[in-house]
Amino acid sequence: MKHLKTCIVMAALLGGSAAMQAAPPPMSAMAWLIGGVWTADATKLGPGMQRIETRYQWSDNGSYIRFTTHFVTDKAELKTYDGNFFWDPAKNEIAMWYMDTKSAIVQGPVSVEGDRMRMLFRAPDFEGKVADMRVDVTRKTGDLYHWALAEKQGDGWKDLAGLDYQRK
Repeated sequence: MKHLKTCIVMAALLGGSAAMQAAPPPMSAMAWLIGGVWTADATKLGPGMQRIETRYQWSDNGSYIRFTTHFVTDKAELKTYDGNFFWDPAKNEIAMWYMDTKSAIVQGPVSVEGDRMRMLFRAPDFEGKVADMRVDVTRKTGDLYHWALAEKQGDGWKDLAGLDYQRK
């Protein structure tokens, strides 16, 4: 009888756990990014630049999204950024962090509203000065998004760069 009670309790716990796992994670609004290689033409960013490639995939346990960003030049493929988008339960929001090849970590909150994902963080700008930055990723179609970088200037934002990424 005691064994039967233990089995019932375990089944209830496992059933509840399975039900919680079946619910879509807060990250589900970003699932459209998963798969393929998102590629942007980078030829106008500097001599020798060809393209930027970003890949998104679910983590092995399905709880967060991994991403990598490679800069492809005439001479090499530079594996520049590796990071994650994840649910931060302490702040009750989606967040991201990534590390560059120099071991610098950038992190900040992520908001998703309709077809726009917004990331806020502090990072060096193009002059090397640490500043408040914003990236907006706007989905145009299932296989096209626009990436836009802006820097906080006073009460507003100054646009720094924008690229269109196509899934290949």
